[in-house]
Amino acid sequence: MLFSKNAFFFLLFLLLFSPIILPNIIWLAKSKKTTGKVEGIGQATGISLGSDTYAYISFMAGTDTAYFQGKDDDYKQGDIVPIRYQPKEPENAKVVAFWSLWGNTIAYCGVPVIFWVICFFAPDIVPKGAKVLVGKKPFLKVVHRSNKN
Repeated sequence: MLFSKNAFFFLLFLLLFSPIILPNIIWLAKSKKTTGKVEGIGQATGISLGSDTYAYISFMAGTDTAYFQGKDDDYKQGDIVPIRYQPKEPENAKVVAFWSLWGNTIAYCGVPVIFWVICFFAPDIVPKGAKVLVGKKPFLKVVHRSNKN
């Protein structure tokens, strides 16, 4: 199949990042929303780049009380926070905040995005106006404008 540069890199983007992004989207779709209470603020031990604190949060999951460590450290003891959790796995809960929900996903995408952007914009890899042929041998071939193949 012959793809334009933009179409090829769009498909490559979907191929690279769908396995990273989709599990989080599925987790969010299957999660339940409730509120939790910050029971305390913990201090992480070990190697860290600066202060590493977390909120220890409790919430009701059905008739049980579940606890988890929230990644956000902007809370004080006694604060009521919105959370999302999996009904079958309530200890796998997250505070409803951008970095709590998407931080790991963004971190996992960081390096691949850098390489994807470099490959997309580097004129030596796929020159402007060239197309990408996906086949058997070779699997990928850059077809320049001057080629008639």
